Amino acid sequence: MVCAMTISRLYSKLPLTWKPDNPMQNLNDQRWLASIVRNAAPFTDWWAKARIVQLAYPHPEGAIASKTLGVSTYGGLSEQEIVETLQNCCDSELYPEFARRVNETYVIKTLNDWKAYQFTQAISRNFEVYADRHHPNVFLVVSTAAVSLNVDRILPPTERFRPLFNVDEFAKMIRQRNIRHLTLRTHGYSNPAQSFYRSFCNEAGALYRADARTQGRTLPEDHLYVGYHWPSEQPVTSPGLWSDYHYPGIIFKFLLALSGLAGIVGTALYFLLQFIVVPALRALSQLPNLAPLWEQLNYDETIAYAVRGYWLVPTTFMLWLIAFLLLRIVVYQRDRYRSVHYGSPDLAEFFWRLDHALERLAFLSKSADSVNVSTATLQPQSALSVNLVGHSMGGLLLVNMLRTLSEHGRDLQGSLKPDAVLDPGEDTMSQIGHHLYLDKLILASPDIPLEFLREGRNNYVRSAMRRCRRIYLMSSDRDIVLRYMSTVGNWFTEPSLQMAGMRLGNVYLKRVNDLTNPYRPYLRIMINSRRAVQPTSSYELFNKFNYLDCSEMSSKTGGGVNSVPLPLNPLTALLIDFLNTLIYIVSSILPIAQLDVHGGYFQTDTVAFKILKLLIITHTNDDEMIKAEIEQLIQNTPIRFLPSKPWKMPNAPESIQEQL
Repeated sequence: MVCAMTISRLYSKLPLTWKPDNPMQNLNDQRWLASIVRNAAPFTDWWAKARIVQLAYPHPEGAIASKTLGVSTYGGLSEQEIVETLQNCCDSELYPEFARRVNETYVIKTLNDWKAYQFTQAISRNFEVYADRHHPNVFLVVSTAAVSLNVDRILPPTERFRPLFNVDEFAKMIRQRNIRHLTLRTHGYSNPAQSFYRSFCNEAGALYRADARTQGRTLPEDHLYVGYHWPSEQPVTSPGLWSDYHYPGIIFKFLLALSGLAGIVGTALYFLLQFIVVPALRALSQLPNLAPLWEQLNYDETIAYAVRGYWLVPTTFMLWLIAFLLLRIVVYQRDRYRSVHYGSPDLAEFFWRLDHALERLAFLSKSADSVNVSTATLQPQSALSVNLVGHSMGGLLLVNMLRTLSEHGRDLQGSLKPDAVLDPGEDTMSQIGHHLYLDKLILASPDIPLEFLREGRNNYVRSAMRRCRRIYLMSSDRDIVLRYMSTVGNWFTEPSLQMAGMRLGNVYLKRVNDLTNPYRPYLRIMINSRRAVQPTSSYELFNKFNYLDCSEMSSKTGGGVNSVPLPLNPLTALLIDFLNTLIYIVSSILPIAQLDVHGGYFQTDTVAFKILKLLIITHTNDDEMIKAEIEQLIQNTPIRFLPSKPWKMPNAPESIQEQL
């Protein structure tokens, strides 16, 4: 431990003083610190640093007195008094890392960062890690981004999850328990914090519960199950949707722009009717054969009323206003933005910092054993295999995250020594760090355009997926959220209509007359279907997928992803969509049938979850064994399975199409 007296203070003395000549900056600092404390889990690294700064200042003049965990928010204390105050609030057995790290040295470093205007960098971990109090190998990683600038975060329930000090404590737990495997599961669109915490706890309990269908397996002692929550929100009722409306200037600017566009379009339509369409119809009405009909319909008065009063402009404005409001309150584009720009980089930072922490622990361990660190190599037992499970928009988040980590992995390939391998026989393409490598990528109804799986296109989806050793796709042709909402939501954002209208999560397996390979991946547009694999497709990647078509899967309790036991054909296609939509809406309002056409894979009583459990807890490289166990699980169920196959480029595209 470094002695506090050896650290130079960048401040003269304590308590710190507020700036008398700049009350606005004082107020901003007070609000910023209060926001950090309010939105951070108690006894985490950034919570402790914000509290240290608060306790170093005296109570602001004119401010209302307040307390945090029973202690005055401001104190004007010395370094030692700050340490004693914080330690008295903490149970050292529950928060051992906090008790060990928060000392006088820690306080001085924190206050130095504050005075040097480096406090943002000092607290800039964009995630928190929580340990499950019920299950020792279950953890939560939570992005610190909120759904809106004006809405506080909803933290995991403290009675169930204990916040860790930072990722270094998590890395220590991995090393102490000799953890070899980590599965991270993230959610998709419209999954607010409370619902994700609740469903994740149910999944964790099911992983620890022996199940006859998975041969009694439970989560092994050397395997962690980690949930990752990024800032998603509930449509219509989310506070973040309505908190922004207290900015009247922004709303007025939007309405002004919308009314201007409506005026231009409405005026153009008015003149088109008045001077082109109406005169043309009047000319046609003079034809002898049409004149009696026009007179009977009283056509002159009808068309005069149609263009009278300039009604097209307000009508256009109101229709656009309703359309834009509906697109906003379904929160699809808001969630998509947050998943790509908040959730993905925050998760990449978690893995980067975890790998860095594991590397630091390995260095300290070797130094303690008097090993020459410059020539030390990574041992196979130090590697941590990572499985990734992404649902819906979470699949898009994962491939964006893998794109970020892939750049780090490419750097590692040149920096590692020839004998510094993670595991004998492993391809270094799977590395995402010195101590992390990718194993399985499991995508459930991924909200990813099928167009990305093409040759001749350098995109992040293909490059990210190629780094995984195995890919499992759980999809459903009857997923109406992807089939319709995703199409509408991406209509203005995707570069092509094919990308907006055809999603990877809607792939289904069509039966064909082939004894050796009875299924082919297809995609339904409306009532007609087309092959998912086209001449321009990336055949290597399509062959790497293990397809699990869950389109007709239901559960004994009426849940699952489908409630209409009809085979798919041009006559039943739209009827299936209509009935599933109706039952889905009813079950959302009155949770009776518990149908979830988009996320039913994670209902613990479904066969899909049994398959997920099998893939998570099975640690084997024997693909044939996994294939046999999946086929055993889906016996007498409507789930269809098409395993991956070794890829080899045939001579002609036609032969590839036949193969697929």
